[in-house]
Amino acid sequence: MMSSVPGADRKSKLLVYSIEECPVCGQKTKRAFAVGDYVTKEGAKCTKCSNPTKVSLVYAESARPSG
Repeated sequence: MMSSVPGADRKSKLLVYSIEECPVCGQKTKRAFAVGDYVTKEGAKCTKCSNPTKVSLVYAESARPSG
């Protein structure tokens, strides 16, 4: 039976990231995913305007094989 997920048969490491966005100035910051992250969760203070940020996106990227 074939998998419905493209590339699911290949064993590749995924790196998971969270994007925090400031609702006031719009600055976005990419950081490593932390257990418990979810969209709309309050994040760190914005480095630009010091207002609290919100997690706006959680996603995974394939790890690039070194070599």
